[in-house]
Amino acid sequence: MPIITSSFQRVSLSEKDEISGSILSAMHIGVIQNHIVDIAEQKLNLVFDPTNVIDFAQQNAYLQGQLDVLKLLLDSSETAVALALQKAVSQSQS
Repeated sequence: MPIITSSFQRVSLSEKDEISGSILSAMHIGVIQNHIVDIAEQKLNLVFDPTNVIDFAQQNAYLQGQLDVLKLLLDSSETAVALALQKAVSQSQS
């Protein structure tokens, strides 16, 4: 694995590595789910101040972005598990 020197540096992965690297353990899924709950609670507890609408919108957007990234990780893992199972079944039938 190369050293990543920038947030915008792409890492070259084979399809197998991409699938394998996307599969999260049950522990990882639990931790991510707990983060989702914590962030969702923060969103619900945001207080709208009509004198500072922009601040509310920024905080809400920031929290929504965090939720979206965490959900992306869970969705990617779910898709990778399905692909891995599909590949295993097709290989066993060959």
